[in-house]
Amino acid sequence: MKLCPKCDQSVAEEITTCPTCGSTIGEGRKYIDDYRIVDVLHEGHSSFLCRAIRERTQELVMIRLFTPESGVDEKIVWRLKRELEELKQLPHDGFVRHHAIRQSSDGLWYRISEWISSDSWGSLLASGKLQDRSVLIDLFYQIASILAVLHEKGHFIPHLILNDIIVVKEGSQEFTIKIDYKLSRFFDPKLNQPGPMLKNLLDCHPDIINRRPLDYRSDIWSLGKIFVELLTADLETRDFPAKVDELDLPSELNVLLKVMLADDPDMRPRSMADVADSLAKIKAGEAEKGREDIVSPAPVPERTIFRLHKIVKLLAAAVVILMIAGVMAWFQLDRKKDDSSASFESYANRYARSVAFLVTEYWLEADGGQFYHSMSEGTAFLVDSDGYLLTGRHVVCPWLEDTSLFATAEQLKAGGMSPVFKYRIFLWFEGAKAFNRGARMLSDPEMSDVFFTDIAYSTEAEPRLVIAGVAKPPMQTRQLVISPLKDDFAVLKIDRVPEGLKPLPIDIGMDPQKIPKLSPIITLGFPLGRRTQADTINVSVTRGNVRRTFENLVQVDASVHGGNSGGPVIDSNGNVIGIVSGVAMDWSQQGLMPMATPVWDLGMVLPITKAVVLLIELKAGQVKWNGVLDFSAEDDLKKIREIAAEGRWAEAVKLADEKLANSLQPALNTAAGMMHFCTADYLGASQLFSQSLSMDTQNYSARFMLYLIDYLTGDVKASTQRPYLIDLDWRSPAEFQGYLTWVLEGLVDEANALQGWYNAPEKSWLYYVVSLIHSKRGDWQRAEELARGAVLSAGSDAWEFFLAKAHLERLQKRRRAALKTETQWNKYKAEINEFDRKVKDGQKAKAERAEQMVALYLKIADTTAGITDKLQALEKTYAILPDNRGILAAMVYYSAADENWPKSLEYIHALLETKARQNARRMAIGLIEACILNYEGNDQQARAALEEYERRIRDPWFLSICEYLLGKQTDKALKDMAGESPERLITAYTIMGFWDEGSGEKKRAARHYKEAMGSFLDDWLEYDFARERIKKLKKPAG
Repeated sequence: MKLCPKCDQSVAEEITTCPTCGSTIGEGRKYIDDYRIVDVLHEGHSSFLCRAIRERTQELVMIRLFTPESGVDEKIVWRLKRELEELKQLPHDGFVRHHAIRQSSDGLWYRISEWISSDSWGSLLASGKLQDRSVLIDLFYQIASILAVLHEKGHFIPHLILNDIIVVKEGSQEFTIKIDYKLSRFFDPKLNQPGPMLKNLLDCHPDIINRRPLDYRSDIWSLGKIFVELLTADLETRDFPAKVDELDLPSELNVLLKVMLADDPDMRPRSMADVADSLAKIKAGEAEKGREDIVSPAPVPERTIFRLHKIVKLLAAAVVILMIAGVMAWFQLDRKKDDSSASFESYANRYARSVAFLVTEYWLEADGGQFYHSMSEGTAFLVDSDGYLLTGRHVVCPWLEDTSLFATAEQLKAGGMSPVFKYRIFLWFEGAKAFNRGARMLSDPEMSDVFFTDIAYSTEAEPRLVIAGVAKPPMQTRQLVISPLKDDFAVLKIDRVPEGLKPLPIDIGMDPQKIPKLSPIITLGFPLGRRTQADTINVSVTRGNVRRTFENLVQVDASVHGGNSGGPVIDSNGNVIGIVSGVAMDWSQQGLMPMATPVWDLGMVLPITKAVVLLIELKAGQVKWNGVLDFSAEDDLKKIREIAAEGRWAEAVKLADEKLANSLQPALNTAAGMMHFCTADYLGASQLFSQSLSMDTQNYSARFMLYLIDYLTGDVKASTQRPYLIDLDWRSPAEFQGYLTWVLEGLVDEANALQGWYNAPEKSWLYYVVSLIHSKRGDWQRAEELARGAVLSAGSDAWEFFLAKAHLERLQKRRRAALKTETQWNKYKAEINEFDRKVKDGQKAKAERAEQMVALYLKIADTTAGITDKLQALEKTYAILPDNRGILAAMVYYSAADENWPKSLEYIHALLETKARQNARRMAIGLIEACILNYEGNDQQARAALEEYERRIRDPWFLSICEYLLGKQTDKALKDMAGESPERLITAYTIMGFWDEGSGEKKRAARHYKEAMGSFLDDWLEYDFARERIKKLKKPAG
């Protein structure tokens, strides 16, 4: 290789005249520093790849030298080095290993990688070595398997091309695959000039052309493209499905390729692992048949042809549905057979003008470039004369569920860049001229080309439209089970309601489960979005019936599509009863591949009830989260904590308030509240914590802080938060906040309170609140001792650290003022300095322990890890954190699940010897002890343990379980007491299953374990225990 001395164009060694500028080119580069170039593998605009040898050590390497056109500078190199460290976490097998980034003596940057003996794809195709179909299928299987591993590690290759895949030749015939995975393909969007292969992908990939979010399914399409290129030996082909039809392939491979290359991402395989599994089966089938002449394939079975035709028809049907959806909606509306039809016609025409078409565009920016872009369309509808509209959360804030956006942001952060989230929303009511049909003639139209944005309500410049509030999506498994539509609603507000528009009436008091089956309904919206619109906004109407109802879901048989999302569902009384959220998905097996098919005529509707509550709270002046992302919030929080750690409380308050003025991030709201509290600005803190609670009613930390303010400033008995907190028990995730309240109320004595913790943060909180109690009593010395204990126990970035630190500083200031002599002051100052040193040393030790525990926590959280591996990780963690009683409780369950009875009993006794409070963990573990003794056949010891348990435990529910094991309660009585409480169900059924298993009742035990898992409390230790015991019971004896 060599470079043109005039224009720096890279050219092959044999070229003597530059094809770019016509200059004469002499002999090319032979060395990169002390590496001698052996041969060039690839040449491009921004870099070229070569094999080289380090003559001093005879080390063989591959080097990618970045040309001046690449835009690689010190800033990008820093990103590349960060990337290189991240890539080292990938498995060694299947991925090219990169060693270092360096700068050559003449100023060019280069990357050193492992030497790979490989052939280029061009030479392999030309040689005919890939004409053997079994060889190609084996290569396909290897590629898919390696990419499946990459996906499992949380990475994907947004722009996968053939040059990313390297064929390593082993021996005389066999080939193996390595992937050259790069987190950063584009260094500088302004300088980037993609090579022909990448440009080909960018020009034909449906996800890129349609500006969809890129994800794992995008990889699958790109891989399908690569498979077709190799099968046809044509790297310039574009019509991939047609090429597949021309090839003589095994029928299952034919189907697989067509499904991988589906335009609709939802029609593609669910994962790369599914692709690899299918290829493994195809590979095995080919091996059974033996090597066949690729020119004369076996006849395709009629059944397989039928299955393939079914897939192709399915894809075609989707297109047909899109074309006729709007016509069908109006056709259905015109079918007036009875009075109900006439009523619905009246409702549709009365309220159509109050229905709006909504477009949301969002993107990421960093270092002056745009790195991500996506859009969504949907429906919103006016529900209040003050300008409030309802819609779906995924319509107005689609980014909240866009995993590709978050993955891109993390990649940018890993590269040293600061991603900035941007968005804009446009809204037009029925009749507005919103669409510019002439934009279809433009090659790459922008938003303002496609839509008349100047007449829209929008969030831009001087906003006429704002996101007033969005529902917080449920995160826990049980919440997702009972709310399958994830509370998919949001509230918008416009500055002025157009004249003549009537808000849609809402059935405020409706009960979704009381809606009669087959009740008629209509939906208003925009099926398929702008694709079915002309120039002006034209609302579509669809009729249907209620099929079945649940607490948080109504199923209707109306024909709805993507653009209907967020639209109203209206009943025969003319009231809105729900918001369209989506359609049902049908999973079916097509050949080897599981296929997802939208069921367009089975709409999923979110009942209006929760959206009404949010609307009422907004109209009452409550502040709600608007769903807007702020990737700088993490850095802002870090800066606030750093300032507060130095005791500069006023500066911390000022910074928190400034950041909060431009962001509604709940974490920033909490930070501002904590800083105001630390400065004793209880009024300001109360307002901020009230906002936090308004954003999330389950935020019991904010609830407790409001109670604490009442405790410090007035009559705590009158606190509005007291009833919520005082009633919390072992069933609540906020049980600890309830315990703190009991301590402040004097319902727990000091000695027990200070021993009631399960981990360091809880210990810090308990010492802090007991210190507050002593401060109120005027016992300043004891208050200071306890405040010091709170500071020493807390982590340096935990809010309890700052609360305790601010409290301690006030106590120290008070004590200093009381000192009479210089000697007393010097002695106290030395005492403070010594304490500060302890704090500093303690925080350093905590940081070191945190680094040690990262890998252990990942192992514990790994759902694929075995029970023995998790137990070992827990034991190592406990060795680092011997005061963490929560880890000790987890070790009880995991060792018992692994049938290591001696260890489990040892951990049980260690936990029971502590004076930790009686929470769910402690009370359940006493019963686990009896179950283990029963399993071992020690009936008398088991009974004695239960009788001792009866004397020790106060909680009525756990005493009832104990009575059941002692034969004093029937299982029916226990189940009746449990009712629908998931916490009671999981505790009872886990113990019942373990007791039955120890008594030899394996089938009853399995049934009880399954009932325990039916609670869906998968963050409880009992859930993991029940799941592992079911696995054990399924294993054949011996």
